[in-house]
Amino acid sequence: MKDACQRYAEDPETHAAHLQECAECRNIYGALNAEIEAKPVNVDALPLAPWEGASYRAWPLVIGGALGVLAIALALCAAAGISPFLAIAMGARPDAARAAIAAIDEKLRPLGPVVFTALFIVVNSILVFLLRRAPRGIGA
Repeated sequence: MKDACQRYAEDPETHAAHLQECAECRNIYGALNAEIEAKPVNVDALPLAPWEGASYRAWPLVIGGALGVLAIALALCAAAGISPFLAIAMGARPDAARAAIAAIDEKLRPLGPVVFTALFIVVNSILVFLLRRAPRGIGA
């Protein structure tokens, strides 16, 4: 690039006469100033993004989680020796609920380490299972 070309690039309005002298700059800047024709885009012809065609949905995980919570609640009721309906009824009365929770706590306290270990293994197994699933989105 010559000095005159550099001066024109820095201040085109002051050095407008340079385009008359330099054919190379005239070609470069002429191509930049050319009109760009607007073409309509056919949206149906565009490829789908990876997440638009994905069939994976999280509902089985949500339903499985809800059933897991229900199973845990039923197991706790069975371990405490009360029916689930009685537990729901006690939940409606705060004073009875406190007494029931204290009674359940005394019955289940010896099972604490076993329950903790079992829950630890279950939760970590679920996390390992979820991490091993094929990712959806960028690499799919």
